[in-house]
Amino acid sequence: MSKPELSSSRPPVSRDTGGRAPNNSRASSLVHAIWDFIRPQPWVINNIRQRRSQKLLFRSWLPGWAALIMMLPMTSLRVIGNLAYFGMLFSVFIPPMFPVQIYLVIVVQSLLGVLLGWGIGAAGMKAALAVRSELHVESTLQQVANSFGGSVNPDQFYKLEVFQGRFLDAKSSVIFGVFQGFGTMIFALVRAYKPPYVFFSIFGTIAIDIFCAIGPLYPFANYKILNSLLIASSAYCAMALVCCFVFFPETVNYAYLGLLSMTLGKVKAMLVSQEGLLAPNPGDFGPGSPKLKALAGDRAALMTTYQTLKGLTVHLQSEFSYGRWGGDDVFALTDPLLAVVSRLNGLLSFAKHLRELPSPPEAFAFIPAPETVTSDTHLLHHVFNPDVTRESALNVTLAETLPHVRDATAELRTATIEAVASIQALINGVNSDRLFSRSVSTGPLEDRLNAAGEKLDAALKGFKEHGTEAILGAYGHNPRGMPLRSLYLGYVFGGTTVILGEVVLTLVQTAAETNARRRRARLWAPSSLKHFVDSVLKQRGQNEERAFCGEEHESYTDEDDIQEQEYHLDPDSHPPTNVFQKFMNVLHHLLQWTKTAEAVFVFRYVLLSILLWLPSVFENSAHFYYVNKGIWALIMAQTILTVYAGDQVYNYVVRLLCTFIGLLTALLIWYIGNGSGNGSPYGLAASYAVFSVPVVFVRLFAPAKYLQGVILGCITVTLITGYSWIDGHLPVLSNPGIGWHAAWRRWTLVMIGCGASFIIMVLPPKSGRKAVRLRAANSISALGHVYTSLMSAWIMERDAGKDVSFTDNNWVRAFRGRLIAVTLQILAGKQQIMLASWEGNIRGRWAQDEYAKLTEIQEDMIGVLAQLGGALWKLDTKWRLSLLHHTVVVDPNFISDIVSVFSSVSHSLRTGEPMHTVLPQTLLDRLLLHHHIGAVATPDLDGRSMIGPDETQSIDHMFYTSAVVAVYQLMQCLDELHAVTRRLCGEVPFRGFERWNFLHKSRRGTYRNTLSRPDTIVEREPLIENEKVENGV
Repeated sequence: MSKPELSSSRPPVSRDTGGRAPNNSRASSLVHAIWDFIRPQPWVINNIRQRRSQKLLFRSWLPGWAALIMMLPMTSLRVIGNLAYFGMLFSVFIPPMFPVQIYLVIVVQSLLGVLLGWGIGAAGMKAALAVRSELHVESTLQQVANSFGGSVNPDQFYKLEVFQGRFLDAKSSVIFGVFQGFGTMIFALVRAYKPPYVFFSIFGTIAIDIFCAIGPLYPFANYKILNSLLIASSAYCAMALVCCFVFFPETVNYAYLGLLSMTLGKVKAMLVSQEGLLAPNPGDFGPGSPKLKALAGDRAALMTTYQTLKGLTVHLQSEFSYGRWGGDDVFALTDPLLAVVSRLNGLLSFAKHLRELPSPPEAFAFIPAPETVTSDTHLLHHVFNPDVTRESALNVTLAETLPHVRDATAELRTATIEAVASIQALINGVNSDRLFSRSVSTGPLEDRLNAAGEKLDAALKGFKEHGTEAILGAYGHNPRGMPLRSLYLGYVFGGTTVILGEVVLTLVQTAAETNARRRRARLWAPSSLKHFVDSVLKQRGQNEERAFCGEEHESYTDEDDIQEQEYHLDPDSHPPTNVFQKFMNVLHHLLQWTKTAEAVFVFRYVLLSILLWLPSVFENSAHFYYVNKGIWALIMAQTILTVYAGDQVYNYVVRLLCTFIGLLTALLIWYIGNGSGNGSPYGLAASYAVFSVPVVFVRLFAPAKYLQGVILGCITVTLITGYSWIDGHLPVLSNPGIGWHAAWRRWTLVMIGCGASFIIMVLPPKSGRKAVRLRAANSISALGHVYTSLMSAWIMERDAGKDVSFTDNNWVRAFRGRLIAVTLQILAGKQQIMLASWEGNIRGRWAQDEYAKLTEIQEDMIGVLAQLGGALWKLDTKWRLSLLHHTVVVDPNFISDIVSVFSSVSHSLRTGEPMHTVLPQTLLDRLLLHHHIGAVATPDLDGRSMIGPDETQSIDHMFYTSAVVAVYQLMQCLDELHAVTRRLCGEVPFRGFERWNFLHKSRRGTYRNTLSRPDTIVEREPLIENEKVENGV
């Protein structure tokens, strides 16, 4: 329906309604707001509909329900003990939602954490018994024996007296406190520096908390304090592993191919969106426009999916799997996929050209409009200082040229989309050929893939031969003397389309070759023991373990970064040469470490643990602490404590809200299943079976930013249900109550833990805002390294050449890996900005918008660098070298200017120091300066200084144009980064410099216009004298 029809369908608004229409509008807005709040979120709807999600839900729900069933009979409850609810607790901490091998690794890590905590606690008990006063123990035992006088059960009476704190000993308690601090320090270090092992840290901390809180109460050795916990958790883990193997088992191979298919679906969607880039309406891609946000959102979703996919890569070659493709076969797809994902960033770079045409930079006014392209500077003059009047008169505006670009690239874009769709279909077919699943015939899928590959190859060859001519159609195939902005932007899009086609074709060929070798499904074994060890020890990337902490410590280092770190020297001392100096150097680094955010977190973690542990070893409070489960206030405080204050405040809001929802859910489960009694096994089993389904669903599929709160809410459900059943059926000294009584105690303990962690947090607080600034400095520095690696590839005299496989270019793969890593780091920075905003404006308003602008600019730079890297990859070596000495964007001095600004901006953000006002606020002046210096001082360098009419129509000129335009866009982004950093960190003034700079530029502008006429150069001195007189100097 057209827009006029839409507008005519609206009811007319009468003038005498007295504002009735506005009221209706407000009512409609209120209805929409309410609906937006209560309607199911996309992640809910999508996972309800997906069959794989339904299987995963059943597989994760069943062992959790079985853990409850296991503790309902009295026989099993007596065997497991009073910590039987830990099986249910494990079911929400680590549900079997992962492939078998990964889940096995997580289970082993979690149980090893419990064992390590148990071991440290047992060692503490051994040491504490050695210092305990035997005389004090004997006298206390005698007093206890005299007090009951044989009138009651001696064993039960002794147990009562133990938990009353009658046998507490100061020396023994101090030893337990030392081991408590030592153990929590170890697990805090693991949590701070190895987030993927957070479950190892959490369960180890819980184990040592329980052991060191109960151990001091015993006057004799009792190393089986955690027997009940380990029996319950081991039983659950066994049931969960059985479910992993029996119900819809998944291998890493299967999960990877499924995620790969999802990734290709997102790639296909982004390729389809190219059509919208070539037929834009006014304002479609302006700043903050919905289409531009949608394109950026699609890229963020693709990067998130790819990050998860990358985390599985390390496990591909280390498992047993059954299927058509083995781990090595699937691993061979990782490099081509990396190429496709990294090149898609270039789409956002082109979208930036579709915004409203900005006013041309003043510096271009000093250069006459070129008739022909004699250098990259003149090329930039055409693109960024267009003659709009002549463009309109000659019908070569961007809007009039884009249809020619669309027609020229239509066949190639269609072939690329079909190739991606055919790979996705083949991968789905291969992934369905498993041991217990019905396989589909892959013959038609293979034929479709081969046909798509041939079609894409033919489209690429056809575009390379005739694509530039088709784009030139708007110029009548003779662009000489015409404004060339639209032509060059068409070349930029054409170059991006060719590069995407090339990398997709490589992916097609790899998939086709692999499928041709593997004709039937078989059992695959791990490639080597090394791969298995790597899969256990290496990090899995930012997954849900990291999200559970609510913390971000993502960083990226590769071989180049390590080499750069080796160049770092200590300006305060030379390397140590003897044993004493080496010892003092280690001590120095240790003292430096104590100032880091991670060290402060560890110190706070230990201090908080000791302070909340102390009531368990005071005779007046020990019984109260044990009976009311005070240990969970300690555990709550430890889990909610984070490195930065903003993260912790956000965690308070999310976790308290989810805890409250968990309380309501637990009360529904208990009272619907049991009524007002102590518990009916059949009613509780039925009630929990029904209500735990949505609980497990939210645990599995909730967005990562809510995960820490969701897990705590699920834990609350299991604790209240488990507490209530155990309290009603097992004689225990600690009686948290049944139903409501257990619920309000749980809420109180959560609030105590939050209050204690808040007090520790503010003494003194560690601001996440500084972390945002440092992350921005690191990512900008990383972008600078990516830029220098590309410039190194551009200026190298030798290269692998044109149209070679990307694996033959040693710089290309490293570049793509760096680009993806920096992209993920920048996306993580967005989340950190959101968390830092929760700190409030206590010291003054935080410039959140400026940091968001920094992130937006860096995302633009990612697209620009992707465009630049792709253009250099395809640019012919001879073409590149022939223009090398006449390409100003690779002038050594200009490269130095770019790197200097990168370094200055990064340094200013890292240290918080102001930038000096004398630094160039626009790099265009520096570019034009080097252009004129090169034109006058080095006119006879080797190579060409002019691009002829025939060469303008070559495919290599298309890639050359893309590279030069990308460098200029990078320069613009860097200027914006510089301006934002000046606003954030401030400027050091230089009196008189601004006026002198203006006069100097004006004088240089006069000279620039006269440089082409040798007879005017002799007028420099008189002109300077006249200028001195006119300015009164």
